[in-house]
Amino acid sequence: MKEVHPSVREIAVLQEATEMILASTDVDTVLHQILLIVRNYFGVAHSAVFLVDRGAGELYCRAQIGYDDSISAHRLRVGVDGIVGAAAQARAPLCVPDVSREPRYIAGSPDVRSALALPLIVREQVVGVLAAESSETDYFSTDLSALLSLFASQAAVALENARLFASERRRVRQVELINLIARSAASAGEIEQFLGTLADLIGDSFEGSDVVILLREAEGALRPRASAGAETLDQSKFAESERSGIIAQAFAARQNVVMNDVRAQSAWPACLPGAGSELCAPLVSFGETLGVVVVSHPHSGFFSKDDRAIAQAAADVCATAIKNVQLAEELRRVAHTDFVTGVYNQRYFHSAVSQELARSRRYGKPFALALLDLRAFRDVNTSLGFEGGDAILRQVAQLLRSQVRSMDILCRYAGDRFSLVLPETDRDRMSVVLRKIEENLARIRIPGKDGEEPLVATCAFVNYPHDAGNALELTRMLFARVEEAKHRKPSA
Repeated sequence: MKEVHPSVREIAVLQEATEMILASTDVDTVLHQILLIVRNYFGVAHSAVFLVDRGAGELYCRAQIGYDDSISAHRLRVGVDGIVGAAAQARAPLCVPDVSREPRYIAGSPDVRSALALPLIVREQVVGVLAAESSETDYFSTDLSALLSLFASQAAVALENARLFASERRRVRQVELINLIARSAASAGEIEQFLGTLADLIGDSFEGSDVVILLREAEGALRPRASAGAETLDQSKFAESERSGIIAQAFAARQNVVMNDVRAQSAWPACLPGAGSELCAPLVSFGETLGVVVVSHPHSGFFSKDDRAIAQAAADVCATAIKNVQLAEELRRVAHTDFVTGVYNQRYFHSAVSQELARSRRYGKPFALALLDLRAFRDVNTSLGFEGGDAILRQVAQLLRSQVRSMDILCRYAGDRFSLVLPETDRDRMSVVLRKIEENLARIRIPGKDGEEPLVATCAFVNYPHDAGNALELTRMLFARVEEAKHRKPSA
């Protein structure tokens, strides 16, 4: 290192540190600048910043230059592990001229011969330790140690300012999150859409995090229903976490739980790969546990007390919103379902026609509507009673389900009539579908004058855009064609 007069070097360092304090509001940027100054101004090839995890009473490596990646996994107990832990407890610099003679020293690199640990103190509180190490024995002279100590005090202020700024910015964004959740719940059309929106909102609030929302299914299993950021979702990992990880702890506590040192826990069942910190908030509404939200971040020590508070508030709002959307969805399902056959009803048929018409117009695709009128069904009710007639209707519904695609919509229109909405279906294909349906209906046997007879239906269909261009004209034409067919084929 080229010799520079101490006073000149001191002025340069302080000026650089002051500019860093004034200009930098991002924690990662500040940490990077601290390490660059240590390397460039002080000629130190190995340096790292350890931050305090107050809950665990430990220090973890947040940034480093000159070491391999393994140092990022180091967790040092304050007052117990290494000269870094000793400096944090003593609240004073600790210089080791020859690391081979210091039993407390924990090697970060085999090249190191001397080391200096400088506590980062703000308002009488240790927030971390700056570790500087040299490949030369007795490298840190009294003057150099004093200058580095002075720089460390400026670096501590810069780091704390950046952390406070990040915390405040995150708090504002997370308060906005609660309002967005409430507004999204009010406009949500169905649960999957709403859960996807929730995951995205939470992911945006906790920057750089992966988010997974898991809900209890009817049989009791916890399943991921939406995610943001996470590329791989392994159901076995969530099951393991529910047994002995953060999900289990959150359910037991019935409030959010944080694990800020995942990598230090060798047997910890992390929900997502690469997790350094995990936060899990249970979704509880009126005493019912609906599921959990898991937030995973690659850095250790990521989640603060403010994060936990806002996560709990957000989880409470999420749980209530999810329950409301589920109830609204269930009400819509009941309102749109025929209670005898379990298929959609007449109300849903007209809604589905309007939706399919809009979609077909947008994409230039055809679609078809079909109506089946079961012939002589009054005689069935007379012969078998209404319970027997309902059983036949359920058979018909089951048969029709097996004959149409998953994208097709089956409805019991009224009484003995069933209607179908078939997207992307032209006239030729519709004719084939109805022929198959008529053939299979004949397999259902009903009592007749001369014993059992095959069930017969009068069928008709219309096609968009060939037959009509709007929903009202299509349905009117459909019913007219059924009536015409009934007159051509009078009931036996």
